[in-house]
Amino acid sequence: MAKRGRPNKHGAKPGWILFRSAMVLAAYDKARAKGEKHSAAVAEAVSAVRNQVPEMPISETEVKRVLAEFRSEASEGVLIVTEGIAQGSEAKTWFDNFEWAAGKARGKWVVPFFPNESKPRRLRTFAIHYGPRPSYPRHNSRS
Repeated sequence: MAKRGRPNKHGAKPGWILFRSAMVLAAYDKARAKGEKHSAAVAEAVSAVRNQVPEMPISETEVKRVLAEFRSEASEGVLIVTEGIAQGSEAKTWFDNFEWAAGKARGKWVVPFFPNESKPRRLRTFAIHYGPRPSYPRHNSRS
């Protein structure tokens, strides 16, 4: 007889969850850098993820869970995600590196080709760094 309840995953999560977390952190940081309050930045992160990938499940509660996991108050260093755009030769380098890695994986990866074997001219990138926790001081705080 099988064990009752939800199966144990031992903390394993699918890869798309890490991608979603990177999108959330980048959008949240961008909103906070503009001067938004926490609640407005959370709502903006939700709308940014929904605009970029409409079929990906996201909610304000999930954004708060991502922030709790990657930006906890107890940790001194956190993951800092910055979003960028690669164009021209930089985008070509990204695709060449991906094709090289897919060739080394021997059929385990599928290289994403686009219609007529053309690659996009622009590629959205996420850079992940480890650094000190960002500070978002209030505009009316006493110094």
